[in-house]
Amino acid sequence: MQATELTIGGGQHPSLNQSILDSNTTVEQLLSNEALSGHNMHVLTNDSPLDNLLRRHQVVGRSHRESVITTGNHTTLLAEHRRNSRKMLNNLINVVKEMIGYNSPAIHNSIVNLCLLAKESHGRTVSSITRTDENLSASLSNITTLEKSLSAAGEKFIFMQKLRDFVSVISDFLQHKAPFIEELEDQMRTLHEERASAILERRAADNADEMAEIEAGVSAAMSALNKGGGGAATVTGTAIQSNLPVQIDEFGRDVNLKRRIDMARRAEARKRRKAKSESRRLASDRDNRVEGESSTDESDSESTSYRSNRDLLLQTAEQVFSDAAEEYSRLSVVKERFECCKELYSSGYRDAFMSMSMPAIFSPYVRLELLKWDPLYEDADFNNMEWHSLLFNYGLPKDESDYNTNDADGNLIPELVEKVALPILHHQVAQCWDMLSSKGTRKAVIATDMVINYVSASSKALRELLALIHTRLADAIANLVVPTWAPHVTKTVPNAARVAAYRFGTAVRLLKNTCMWKDILALPVLERLALDELLSGKILPHVRSITPNVHDAITRTERIIASLSGVWTGSGVTGQRSPKLQPLVDYVLLIGRMLEKKHAAGVSESDTSGLARRLKKMLVELNEYDKAQTISKTFQLREAI
Repeated sequence: MQATELTIGGGQHPSLNQSILDSNTTVEQLLSNEALSGHNMHVLTNDSPLDNLLRRHQVVGRSHRESVITTGNHTTLLAEHRRNSRKMLNNLINVVKEMIGYNSPAIHNSIVNLCLLAKESHGRTVSSITRTDENLSASLSNITTLEKSLSAAGEKFIFMQKLRDFVSVISDFLQHKAPFIEELEDQMRTLHEERASAILERRAADNADEMAEIEAGVSAAMSALNKGGGGAATVTGTAIQSNLPVQIDEFGRDVNLKRRIDMARRAEARKRRKAKSESRRLASDRDNRVEGESSTDESDSESTSYRSNRDLLLQTAEQVFSDAAEEYSRLSVVKERFECCKELYSSGYRDAFMSMSMPAIFSPYVRLELLKWDPLYEDADFNNMEWHSLLFNYGLPKDESDYNTNDADGNLIPELVEKVALPILHHQVAQCWDMLSSKGTRKAVIATDMVINYVSASSKALRELLALIHTRLADAIANLVVPTWAPHVTKTVPNAARVAAYRFGTAVRLLKNTCMWKDILALPVLERLALDELLSGKILPHVRSITPNVHDAITRTERIIASLSGVWTGSGVTGQRSPKLQPLVDYVLLIGRMLEKKHAAGVSESDTSGLARRLKKMLVELNEYDKAQTISKTFQLREAI
């Protein structure tokens, strides 16, 4: 074909003609030729071959868009687009070459316009394909994510269905076992009450026997002494207390015979217990204790019958869950089941408020184990119990840094202590606690302190326990009787001095037991019980009655001060001395004045100096250093204070 120059915008463009005629010119070079830009656009005639080319281009575009919608493989889509674009542009080149012979400005401008339109269409198509490719990639990613989510949801559904069935079964199981556990708890409570009542009844009978004998003799002796007969008073007191009179009823029976036999039997039992107590006292080198300060009842606290019945109950308790599979009968397995749920599906665990149900599910297992808990007789720490070690870390994350302070399971152990252990301790304190038992009181203090470490101070049950402790101590102090018999009366009536000393020792023991609650009861409450009601109301009147016997007065006052050690006396006590101790200080000073009179009356220095040293030590214990210094100067004691 003969080369024809194209005239565009009234001028000739050899470079454009050369590019078009060059059959080796690439499509990219044609579309990027700057010579095609910036010229006037003319509308092609309807019969122009370029119209046919444009229509074919539009058909190809629609076919391409349909392929974008229908194809599922974006890689194939891109390849198809490239082939269609290449084919369209090749057709365009051929048409342009065929039309070179038409030397018309309109045709030339239309060709330029067509090339620009083709370039723009190509760009839009590539951009559309790119977006489609990105959308397809995102869709594939979403499909993968949804498939994984669907699989996880299926696993969660299956897990929750199994857990629901497990909860339903274990709830029925525990509800079925509840009556058996309650029956065992009732029997164990009864067993503890019987053991405690046996001790209290024996002590009450012993006290009644002794006081009945002594008080009758004391009354007779005081009556005789008031009449001026000293020897007659001794004989009268001995005769009256020696035996109960014969009292014949309408059938000719001596109604006092059984009482005399019972009194003789109890007297023999008392003698044996006191002999054992004395042997223990000597073995422990605590010679400075007065009679009655050590309990003679604690050695009989557990009888053979009690131990055998308790062992039988505990053996029965071990069989309560024996008929069930391990996943229901063992606390460790049950705990792992719920812990797994929390670890895998924490949000579902939280939304179902499962933390609120855990104490109710775990409590039957805890109640069975706490049947062994004997807080007034055994040293048993919750930390050494299986239920505590299993549940202490329940639901906590493996990484401590992930711990949530608002996690309700963090309060599981305190709730179990409040709901299960605290009622047991409350019953023990109310029905089984012997306030005169130093061993029982010490263990009660330990158990109460252990419970306080777990239970909130605002707990109603805890407040009731502390109020009960205060009430029982107050009742014990109110019921305590410490004789104030004068020395000449105790000399007249046999055993009167021994009984008075024993009652004083019992009072000192109760004082010491009361002071054991110093870290639990408020100090004003403790002062009212120990100093006002017991010391000033019961003990000091007794020691004042024996003041003429300076040696006994000093010995018993030492025991009083030793019982207050760590609370109101001793080197570890700092701060201002309680004003309620002033009566005790005054009594020590009274003994000092009496000792000073004896010293002035010519009593040997060896006798008075030893007692003076003991007085000085007591004043130091009471933080009365100035008065202790005065004692040292008066009796010329050289030891430093």
